Amino acid sequence: MNPCLVAFPLLLLTGCTPLTSLPYFSRSDNISARTPGVAITQARPHQIASFSFFSDTHFTASHAEPCAHQLISVPEQEAGIVRYTGNDVLTTEGVLVVEKRELGLLPSRYQIRFQLAALSQSNGTSYGFSRIRVAREDALGLDNHDFTAIAPTGQTTRQVYRELQRLYQQLDACMAG
Repeated sequence: MNPCLVAFPLLLLTGCTPLTSLPYFSRSDNISARTPGVAITQARPHQIASFSFFSDTHFTASHAEPCAHQLISVPEQEAGIVRYTGNDVLTTEGVLVVEKRELGLLPSRYQIRFQLAALSQSNGTSYGFSRIRVAREDALGLDNHDFTAIAPTGQTTRQVYRELQRLYQQLDACMAG
């Protein structure tokens, strides 16, 4: 049997599916000012000011600095990763590079630049990502842009939130030992 005879009707039926049911267009994980740990600027146009995450893992400077060196890339112009490490705080700047396929087809590359402060709390560690900027480059040059601030909602906001959340989880697991 010809595979085109099977694939063509399936493609026609996908037209009956609302775009919101596809993973790329899913609205189930919307990020907004009401999302815990999300701060939005007051100035207009509104932008993401910071993302914060909390863990019950105890902060230890002797674990935090090696974990930061292991998991965070240095911005091109910078000499080192960690800016300051104290008994109860670590501050650093970093860049995450994320390779994605837009709509499953178009290869694109995102760079997320941020400042991270990991702070010891009485019952764990808080991770605060601020000065978040994103740059994008795709194979066709359709929506390329240099580092810009992030809107409070949208696909890019969700993607940046997920990537920084993943980094927080990796740092936290590393610090836990």
